[in-house]
Amino acid sequence: MAMARRKFRSGPDGITANFNSEERSSLATVLQHFRDLLVEGNDASMLRFQPPVHIQNEHASEEFWEMAAVPLLRHRLEAIDVVEAGLEGVALDDEAVSAWLQTLNSLRLYLGNTLEVGTASFDPAALDDERHDVARYMLYEWLGGILDQLVETAAETLPSGDSDGRP
Repeated sequence: MAMARRKFRSGPDGITANFNSEERSSLATVLQHFRDLLVEGNDASMLRFQPPVHIQNEHASEEFWEMAAVPLLRHRLEAIDVVEAGLEGVALDDEAVSAWLQTLNSLRLYLGNTLEVGTASFDPAALDDERHDVARYMLYEWLGGILDQLVETAAETLPSGDSDGRP
């Protein structure tokens, strides 16, 4: 999935996503798969999204996640809904841009975990041995490019000012 043209444009109503039909379909499929993983919660690579919060006290971690898991899951699922709406042409306000950034980053975190990106043993060249891993790595990189373009586009919409934040 090449990224020849900009995927986001700013306009008077906010930022709009500019994906072709194949890209929209591909991203929608990835989002649905991610939604399923979040809801099912039984993929070991999803542990990153519900880490132990009290290293020395497993019971306290379990209690925390009993309270926090449902609202956090709801928030993540709502963010996915916002991304899907943006793919269908809904303009992105600041909150929607935040939902896109969170969702794309979460997708990359999940893929990075499954590929062990960032570990000393990670070697992209070795992925040629496993077509499935190559495809996931390409998706990981593609999502990174989308994330980068969204950050650039959102930054262009910020008011200009000096380094102290004054106009």
